[in-house]
Amino acid sequence: MKKPAAVYILMTVILFCSACKEKRAKESRQMSGMTNKELHFEKRTIADSVQFLWAHDPVDLTGDNIADLLFIDNNGHGGKLGYYEGQREHGVWEKKLISTSNLPKHEFAMGDIEGGDIDNDGDIDLIVAQHTGEWEAASEPSTIFWYENPGWKAHAIGQAPNFIKDVSMADFNNDGKIDIATLNFEESTLRIFQQIEADDWQLVQAFENYGNLHEGMDVGDINADNFIDIVAGGHIFYSPGENLTLPWQAENIDKKWNNQTGDWSRNGTKIFLRDLDGDKKSEVFVSHSERAGFPLSYYKNVDGIWKEHVIADSIPACHTLQVFDIDLDGDFDVLSGVNKSRAQGLGFDTFPVTVFLANENHTQWEPMLISEDGIYNGQVVDYDEDGDLDIFRYQTHDATTYELFENTLNK
Repeated sequence: MKKPAAVYILMTVILFCSACKEKRAKESRQMSGMTNKELHFEKRTIADSVQFLWAHDPVDLTGDNIADLLFIDNNGHGGKLGYYEGQREHGVWEKKLISTSNLPKHEFAMGDIEGGDIDNDGDIDLIVAQHTGEWEAASEPSTIFWYENPGWKAHAIGQAPNFIKDVSMADFNNDGKIDIATLNFEESTLRIFQQIEADDWQLVQAFENYGNLHEGMDVGDINADNFIDIVAGGHIFYSPGENLTLPWQAENIDKKWNNQTGDWSRNGTKIFLRDLDGDKKSEVFVSHSERAGFPLSYYKNVDGIWKEHVIADSIPACHTLQVFDIDLDGDFDVLSGVNKSRAQGLGFDTFPVTVFLANENHTQWEPMLISEDGIYNGQVVDYDEDGDLDIFRYQTHDATTYELFENTLNK
């Protein structure tokens, strides 16, 4: 077994010095006005017998103010579209299928899935793609649909050239209608679709074979022009404004996130955008989702120059990156974690899931270990609307169970 890099050993030692860490964290919280409550999570298994549940999104599909878990099962080989119906009670959530491919040709498969109110009627719809599965034929085109809630009527959007790694929803031109962006690895492609009407979508931009794109995408206002931009794999794509067919200006934040060579794991990232200081410009958080030796960082633009701020020196296969005020102290914290199976393949035998608790100015990040058993595409949401933020956790890309880490701050 390969030995971890020295810097990762150091980080692991720090994480496990729990007595020192907790004392420093408590003092830091008191000095910065943090909540006096201790941050704690109660682990619950909400789904069992799952397979390759890479694409999942906790959203309230049923309108009962409890998040459901939207999913595509068996994304490696093409699977089913459905959701686990959320409940406050302990126990496995009820599995409900939306479709097992009632459209012609393929099962569903994506590396990501998104729920949102696409038709502005007050409920949550979803974006999904038909594909045979990434491990079956990654280079085969994906056919994209949105499913209308209620009733789950399918509306055609368009095609992506191959297996979709990421999808994002946003109103890129401020016309009141949700548009989408899709990211592909096989041909390093970013495509942007504008919604004209429910069944009329226009492909307005296609960055083909561009900049070593792989995975990792989020959307937000980068330059405070009140239009939503896209960050994918370290590249920024700036919305041109009301006319999305005009050129989108592109910028590379840091080449180390997209100049890698080698096998399929090159240039894999997780991206999250968050305006830390309230200047209406999103900072860019990034980690490497597949390899070791890369930091967990965020970038801030100061006078036209992107400056890197390192939160942790090295986290291998960091396939979870979320930025929320998890401890409810008024600043933003970072959830990160190791994809267990991938890290094992890289020679590691520790798989920390960590909340980095920020001080008031986001200049210091106190690591809080919440699990030692990995996380994949973890997501943060207040699942039961009790005012604190919970964590949806898939242990690794080939796990067979799915968990909810319920925050007990407001219990």
